[in-house]
Amino acid sequence: MNDIKLLGRLTGNPELKQSANGRVYAWFTVAVPRQNNRDEADFIRCVAFDKLAQAIAQHCKKGRQVLAHGRLQVSTSMDNTTQQTRYHHTVVVSNTHFLHDPNRSTVAA
Repeated sequence: MNDIKLLGRLTGNPELKQSANGRVYAWFTVAVPRQNNRDEADFIRCVAFDKLAQAIAQHCKKGRQVLAHGRLQVSTSMDNTTQQTRYHHTVVVSNTHFLHDPNRSTVAA
């Protein structure tokens, strides 16, 4: 089973793009703190498609905490200089919960 959940913060604003066939997608990176050392984090590249991509681009900015659910996709490419195979790991996000937003001020009543 290929199932991943990431809880972390966006390292930058999502990049909303459109493919040649018109499909909308958003690239973003989530910084996930390591369980055994909160001073270290893994920076995980993610992509979302269609309506989810538009929602992420609209509601998420750098620093926003998200809970992303998806699957790991591994692709390869050939480095023409060294003739070595490079592996690229991306989480294809299928569902996201928008959590704490540090850019939004809270007003006490």
